Amino acid sequence: MSDIANITIVGRLTRNPETTETSSSSVAKFSLAVNGWKDDDVSYIDCDAWGKVGEIVQQHCEKGKQVVVAGTLRIDKWEDKEGNKRSKPVVNVRDVTLLGSKDDAKATEPKQEKVEENQDDIPF
Repeated sequence: MSDIANITIVGRLTRNPETTETSSSSVAKFSLAVNGWKDDDVSYIDCDAWGKVGEIVQQHCEKGKQVVVAGTLRIDKWEDKEGNKRSKPVVNVRDVTLLGSKDDAKATEPKQEKVEENQDDIPF
């Protein structure tokens, strides 16, 4: 069995997804902000959602939306203009679960309704 780097991340989109077409499929590219243990400890993770998953991301996700992404981790490597070797992690998204938006977090608490039982409605 070969090794594989599976990853699951909960975070908020830092920008609206950008979809591009390749010769074989489309890809929606976006970035997630993921909080660390401290409030000021934030990581930014690039994500690529291919095909149908990418279409769902493009249709239903926007900046600030909280999502769970599951996929595999890859490391993109390149050389910059100065000849320095660079790399960054990217998640190849296999699955996306929509959680909420930034506005949802600011919404007021749900109203609690008081339910009173009518003694006449109890069958015994």
